[in-house]
Amino acid sequence: MTAPGSALVTGAGGFVAGHIAAGLAAMGWEVTGLDRSFDALARARLAGVRLIEADLAGPLPALPTARVILHGAALTTGPAALGITAAAHVAANTRPLLAMLDHAARARPEAFVYLSSSGVFGEGDGSPDLCDTDPATAQGPYSAAKRAGEALVPGALGDLCQTHVLRLGYLYGPAEVARPSRQRVSLLQQWVEAARAGGPLVVAGNDPRRDWTFAPDLAGAIARIVTGPGRVTPVHLCAPEAPRDSVVAALIAVRWPGVRVQTGPAQTLKAPMQASRLPVLDGFGWTGIAAGLDALAAAMVPA
Repeated sequence: MTAPGSALVTGAGGFVAGHIAAGLAAMGWEVTGLDRSFDALARARLAGVRLIEADLAGPLPALPTARVILHGAALTTGPAALGITAAAHVAANTRPLLAMLDHAARARPEAFVYLSSSGVFGEGDGSPDLCDTDPATAQGPYSAAKRAGEALVPGALGDLCQTHVLRLGYLYGPAEVARPSRQRVSLLQQWVEAARAGGPLVVAGNDPRRDWTFAPDLAGAIARIVTGPGRVTPVHLCAPEAPRDSVVAALIAVRWPGVRVQTGPAQTLKAPMQASRLPVLDGFGWTGIAAGLDALAAAMVPA
């Protein structure tokens, strides 16, 4: 049987791009994962993926031809925690993208997918939710690099292949662990780890809403998106529901009986993203937060 597609996925050793690479492979795609290194956990869940270890900031090795190139490599840990300047942080996020754009210009894939982030938005953006037409005003090196990437991808490749710029929001799922490039896990994962340890789940006093998306869903959604038309402007790829923190915490507490939910200080956060209305995603089966938590709990080794 002919594979439904082939993909080259950068950052596949990490949580987000790793789920995408593994998900595409499970769907029958021929997938090559590219990253600086792959730990034992990543190698286990990428068993059906060809792995290439290389630093995207240096000379690229010979890479296989792929129908789709998906750039998911990103440095989300802040510059202070890494002991580098803001300028160096921007460079660490843009140089790998520039290298992959240069590769794509020569390889001519059918589609290039760039994973951006809701991190491009600031606290005052959106009303009440963040639409894909809202201006993105967040400051800081990570936000600046992502906004630059959103412009660079269609500008560099718009005449050569279809381009898709996808903003991702709050993600959770199995195999979420801290690594040097992403030193903090999601709030939902923090709560689950606290629940497993018998600790309290602290919910911000203003009880914000977040656009939680089950990371394993991304591969199926992207497989549909690349069959549709390319776009110059970014789209929001997230599940349609945006529950309040108290709802998510309560669902976690039900799954670990005896765990307490308590109120903490209020937090000032950006608004949740509103999923873009893409015809190719009509009827897509997003995993609800309750089902996602069941899957996450089932995948965990008992504490």
